[in-house]
Amino acid sequence: MRTIGLLIFLLVIAQFTKAEEAYKIKVKIKGLKEKDTLLLGHHFADKMYADDTAFVDKNGWAQFTGNKKLDGGIYVVIIPSLKRRYFEFLMDETQQITFETDTVDLIKNMKTTGSLENKLFFDWQKAMSDLEKQMRPLQEKIKQFKDNKDSADFYRNKAIEIDNKRKEYWKNIIKNNSSSLLAKILKVLTPIEIPEFNLPENTPKRDSLIRLYQYVYHKDHYWDNVDFSDDRLLRTPFIHQKLQDFYKNVVIMNPDSLIKEATKVIELSRKNKYFFQYVVVYSTNYFETSQIMGMDRIFVNLAERYYLKGECWWADTTLINKIGERVRKLKPNLIGEIAPDLKMEDINGIWHQLKYIKADYIILAFFEPSCGHCKKEIPKLYEYYKTVRDSGVVVFAVYTQHDKEEWQKFIEEKQLTDWINVWDRYNFTNFRNLYDIYSTPVIYILDKNKKIIAKRIGVEQIEKFIQHHRKNNKL
Repeated sequence: MRTIGLLIFLLVIAQFTKAEEAYKIKVKIKGLKEKDTLLLGHHFADKMYADDTAFVDKNGWAQFTGNKKLDGGIYVVIIPSLKRRYFEFLMDETQQITFETDTVDLIKNMKTTGSLENKLFFDWQKAMSDLEKQMRPLQEKIKQFKDNKDSADFYRNKAIEIDNKRKEYWKNIIKNNSSSLLAKILKVLTPIEIPEFNLPENTPKRDSLIRLYQYVYHKDHYWDNVDFSDDRLLRTPFIHQKLQDFYKNVVIMNPDSLIKEATKVIELSRKNKYFFQYVVVYSTNYFETSQIMGMDRIFVNLAERYYLKGECWWADTTLINKIGERVRKLKPNLIGEIAPDLKMEDINGIWHQLKYIKADYIILAFFEPSCGHCKKEIPKLYEYYKTVRDSGVVVFAVYTQHDKEEWQKFIEEKQLTDWINVWDRYNFTNFRNLYDIYSTPVIYILDKNKKIIAKRIGVEQIEKFIQHHRKNNKL
């Protein structure tokens, strides 16, 4: 009985010890002092998050330990005393890793035990550093001999040889270590290779067709090298960078194209619940906060498709309600939609209705006299209006408050008497929700069919916008 009891006790102790040290990261950096602080953190998207703190002991060692395994990804050890210098490493399954180096060169002098993946990672960093040192003088020579084609080509070919060595190094890692995080990171960072597109030399617009083919191929295969099943990639900077580049530089800035491509990448991300969460959150936030006119249509589409249909497992009732309210306020005033009708009184009690106004363009301006920005922008708008009031442009100026004397004084002082000045004295129209008015001034432009063609546009942009629209529509 004593033997069995002792065995159970030892098993309990072993389990407890294992739980207490689910991760143990030991670090020794020659050149640090006793009690110096080290910080352990990890990447997530475009930010870095703290995980642990350790202090250098009298033997030069610092140790990070915890009773819960850390998620895989790129981690950092930061040295605050060295102006926040740091080195990165890969958190793998073992999580029992030792690093030894010195302050002279953290990477070059790094030795690691307990993790074959980190040995591979640091060998890769050292190899890339060596190739970069070989590349740098060649790039300088190429610049130096930019006016001497033969010499420039000589050094350019040397540079290509070095870059080919880099590519070969990457390919070998990916081929021989396909399940490793490093291999998956290198795949993400590897540009898509576009096949040759051969067209006869005499093909009309040949160069344009080749560029179009290259663009479409690159866009359609942009995500080929991303393993959406592996959420370790989220704890690197590279997925964030890739999404940002995709929406900003790859996809044409057209709502329909962006909706299609955003939906495509979100559907690809379903292979992992955390990947799906990140791509949905990033995409909806990106378009909801975009300063580019018309991008709110993408937000509305994605929010309805994913959040409001119960697809987002992380979203509680409060968040769903908040997003739903935002969608309801944006949906009536998206570019391309017919503007919600407004029937309002002018200062003399005469009613004016938006849908009955006939003009090539209607500038719908929401303002209040006490708003400092309005005091500058509304008079500017009036100066512009005076130049176009005889050419099919009408201003429907909505006072958003309820102080008639303030409103009348502003109209008279600024001499805004020959455009349509109206207000919603009894709060009948619901204009704040229909036009998403939470600050002033806000300016919309409608075409002759009352379709919204511009929104939240600055006064200084109106003239060029209308000129461009007239030209494109031959008005």
